[in-house]
Amino acid sequence: MNTRYVLYDEKIPHIKYLESSQTLRVQVSIPKFLYGNNVKTIGLDDINLFFVGLQERIEHLFGVTVPHEDWLVERCDVCWNFQVGNDVGNYVRMLSKQKFAFKNTKSYNQDQTVEFSNKSSRIIFYDKQEEVAKSKETKALIEQAKGILRLEINSSKHDMKKFAPTWKAVELLSQPFFDYMVGKVLDEVDYLDDIEELNVEWLKENKDNISKIETYIGFNIIRNLVDESTLKKIYPSSTLATRKSLAKKMTIPKGNCLKPLTIIKESLPDQRTRYFADNDKKSKIMEQIK
Repeated sequence: MNTRYVLYDEKIPHIKYLESSQTLRVQVSIPKFLYGNNVKTIGLDDINLFFVGLQERIEHLFGVTVPHEDWLVERCDVCWNFQVGNDVGNYVRMLSKQKFAFKNTKSYNQDQTVEFSNKSSRIIFYDKQEEVAKSKETKALIEQAKGILRLEINSSKHDMKKFAPTWKAVELLSQPFFDYMVGKVLDEVDYLDDIEELNVEWLKENKDNISKIETYIGFNIIRNLVDESTLKKIYPSSTLATRKSLAKKMTIPKGNCLKPLTIIKESLPDQRTRYFADNDKKSKIMEQIK
């Protein structure tokens, strides 16, 4: 017989202790743990603050001290808030028409959420203000979430093990892992031209290049329908490279294009993680948490 204890705490929503293996499991959102919501974007200093706060909370609840290096990760969601103003719905619509490699695309709630998923991982883009409003948060928080396109990546076991073979939390809650996971997603986003906005007069002026224009439009339609792996099966490698090159060079008139989603990095420490060993600093940090 195995004894399992499940506890509920205002700071840590899910705590489980398995007596047979003496394993303590916690599930927690870092921004919610620190600031009470996940509308606020966190940085590396917040990760350090989280480790100290988690250690203090566990010590307060159970009377034991768990070193930062002892925490292992079973699940890691990488998230970011893109401020896109009034274009949240436009981005979701654009993304809902796309295919990510080896993932199914699903749309929910009328241009509010799009999901790319398979059995091992999931990527979601959604309207953060709508989500906060449905949760009946404060007016101030709803206003703060205005214009935010939220990205959430449920990392696969393969990606986590690649960065941390021993599943150490201090290695996964880091800038390099964040850059790797978000970079993979943003590299797959294709900002396709809106060929429905083609101008007839422009076509007349460029009638000498009509063959290239036809090729471009046809390729654009096909890559809207299939993912990258299917494109490689349809086209010989040399032809696919030629088509992609043509697509980059073609400057046909198009409708309002959305700007590429990018991460604006602030000045961050070079090291992966940094701990507050100084007791005075630690005391000040805990005062903020309390």
